Amino acid sequence: MKAKQFFWILCYVVLIILPSIFFVNNAMKNGYAINLIIAGVLGITAYVLFAFQFLLASRIKFIDKQFSLDKVYRVHMFLAIAAIILAYLHKTLESKFFPHSFQTTLGSYALDLFIAIIAFSIMMMVNKLLFKISIVDYIRKLLNDIFKIKYQYKLLIHNITIIALIILMLHIILANSVTSNLPLQITLEAYFIIPITMYFYHKIVKVYFDDEKKYIVSEVIKESNNIVTLKFKKKKGKAFIYYPGQFLYVRLCSKGVPHDEHPFTISSTPTERNYISVTVKQLGDFTNKLNLVKPFDKAYIDGPFGNFTFFNKAKNKKLCFIAGGIGITPFLSMLRFMRDKKLSRDTLLLWGVRDLSELICKDEIDGICSSLKRVSYIPVVSNDNRYRGEKGFIDAKLIKKYIDNVLQYDFYICGPPIMMEIQIKNLTQLGVPKENIHFERFSI
Repeated sequence: MKAKQFFWILCYVVLIILPSIFFVNNAMKNGYAINLIIAGVLGITAYVLFAFQFLLASRIKFIDKQFSLDKVYRVHMFLAIAAIILAYLHKTLESKFFPHSFQTTLGSYALDLFIAIIAFSIMMMVNKLLFKISIVDYIRKLLNDIFKIKYQYKLLIHNITIIALIILMLHIILANSVTSNLPLQITLEAYFIIPITMYFYHKIVKVYFDDEKKYIVSEVIKESNNIVTLKFKKKKGKAFIYYPGQFLYVRLCSKGVPHDEHPFTISSTPTERNYISVTVKQLGDFTNKLNLVKPFDKAYIDGPFGNFTFFNKAKNKKLCFIAGGIGITPFLSMLRFMRDKKLSRDTLLLWGVRDLSELICKDEIDGICSSLKRVSYIPVVSNDNRYRGEKGFIDAKLIKKYIDNVLQYDFYICGPPIMMEIQIKNLTQLGVPKENIHFERFSI
């Protein structure tokens, strides 16, 4: 762990425990029973964790720079579960000291709402790589097959947590232990106001009032029957600066296309400032509507995010890109960047696809490999009898076939969750150190 990362984690922990310090100090002066103090600490900590969830969901750039959003979102999920456990323990202990009242009822309502929304999110929205429990995977698939809830409605349900936090805040400020402790009261109120303000800024102000986020669709390119590239041009000025391999969030204002935002890897090169592009496979509710997007449609773009790039990593390492299907997109950006900058670096692309139609931009990649002699790529096709090259799937044996010494390489993996999980296992079995395996993974 880097020193800066440790520093920010320490700051986060201090902010979490600070209200409990105020509470315990006052409670001991007033002779509170130890069980009551424990109940208070559990409840206050649960509240702070719930409130800070909205900070983590606000896509704060310096947090992404230090940790990357995929890790932040995983922490977001597990802290929510921890908050639920602490809140339940608080409720259990509290019931022994306080009779049923309006204030305790509010706490119960908030807890029930948090439990329902978090359970829904885990069962309907979190992918396999983030929550690897077989029975949960099975239930998630079954529920999605039965209810077929569209993504924008799942997200809407998930965002109801803000109502739960408001109810919880009312529960908190009605407690005598809070109203009689001014430092505690001010801190807890600040912990509500600041995260909610940042969350609304992220959800509303940036989307509708920030000119830096406003783009238009400049071109729509059909790469194959179900893969499309969208090029975006900023309304005023140049596109934002980014590293090859980073991603963005896009919200489209196109007729017939859902208005919610989605993350996509940037497929264009940072050397091109006049436009920015994403290359997308049509797989779900949102992406299946991308054929309706037309030039000059308005778009909101927020980025860049992520640390999935070789740009700021060790320069002496050889590179191996392992792509699965549409997971080629960050590597398109990297290869285009290497071509434009004429970077001479040993680079191998292993690209697993089902059939030849998925080998998009093949001529361009061939051209890059021709111009950069130290760059090569091997397509691996699993289901197309026309192909005469490598067939089947990318496994440890195939990796070893093309790489003599895996310790000389940095490996970058992008593809479907199950493919990424398999490749991480393959590389680990081959003895690749953890710090030389790079990937990013998402849930919601």
